Amino acid sequence: MGWVVMALMPSGVDAQDGSDAPAIELHHAHLNSVDPEAAIAWYLRVWPAGVAGTMDGRPAFLAEMPLIFEEVDAPPSGGWNDRLQRSEPQSPFWHIGGFVNTTDRFEALETEGVEVLRLSVGPHGEDGVVRSGLAPYSGIRTLERLPAALGGGETEAEPSELRPGGFGYLVGPDRALVELTGGPSTDPAFAHVHLFHDQPRCAANWYVDVLGFRHAPGRDPESGEGVARERWEPCTAKRGERGWPSLEDQGTVRAPSARIVYGNGSISIYPRQCTEGGCSDAPDLAPSRGQVLDHVAFAVPELEPLLERIREHRVEVLEGPFTGLTALFQMADGKERALLLIDLLGRSTEVAVPIQAISPAR
Repeated sequence: MGWVVMALMPSGVDAQDGSDAPAIELHHAHLNSVDPEAAIAWYLRVWPAGVAGTMDGRPAFLAEMPLIFEEVDAPPSGGWNDRLQRSEPQSPFWHIGGFVNTTDRFEALETEGVEVLRLSVGPHGEDGVVRSGLAPYSGIRTLERLPAALGGGETEAEPSELRPGGFGYLVGPDRALVELTGGPSTDPAFAHVHLFHDQPRCAANWYVDVLGFRHAPGRDPESGEGVARERWEPCTAKRGERGWPSLEDQGTVRAPSARIVYGNGSISIYPRQCTEGGCSDAPDLAPSRGQVLDHVAFAVPELEPLLERIREHRVEVLEGPFTGLTALFQMADGKERALLLIDLLGRSTEVAVPIQAISPAR
């Protein structure tokens, strides 16, 4: 699982930034590092608007999303692996990052010695680009819509002028994956978290139901205007096709996806990539505890209402190897199974059990 830690807001802080803002707010992201001071110096180079400081007694990079660093003796797991073209082992955290005009940013950072990753523009390992705006086509393209010259099915020629901005990726200290994305009109903010999940929309429902997030507005298919979304029903959906530009030569699955909103930002959730032939070994997502990106923390004005919601989602396992244990219900996995979080040997572990084998905890 991707760890989420809750804290109380400091006294006097108004959690409501507008009447529709959820009370829950992002507090910080917690990273493990063999050299926190060097890590903070790197983030200051990438994001000069940040400030070096301390938070909760630990060294920190202070920006819209503060980063707190825990010093560790050995390099943490979960860093970017060039050969696998993913973090290894991959946790539910895809990356952190910032919104900014990237038009000239990656080239400038590379001249300063920052490791900038290349995006594949097609499935055959063509020469990559440092940001998506440099791809020889606009937007995200599935294989069918890629230009024929890149092995796709699109035969109509497209204007070759380059576009400003776009997304791209850096390898940070301890091999953390960092994304920068945006264009000339983007308001800069280091406040960017993307997650992976087998069913992103079901995960979004969980964050809303249990932790008090809100769903980002949907879009009316006829008018194109934003409309409120109460819930994803059904939340399960078929995986989309792989698309480019991508960090992976094989492309990235970006659908179905979901976005959830908290008081001072949002989180986007995308499908787990290593499944259905996406990776040679198709590993499950690994727990993030102890990895370079250890957890994100959120603050709430009152802890008891949150704890009550969590208690409402606890269930008891009635049969099987986990009989008698209580767990946190995550979601139904089809019609016959339920996914639960169970504390085993001090670690929260996701398990699947028959749905008839659980009942509300007493």
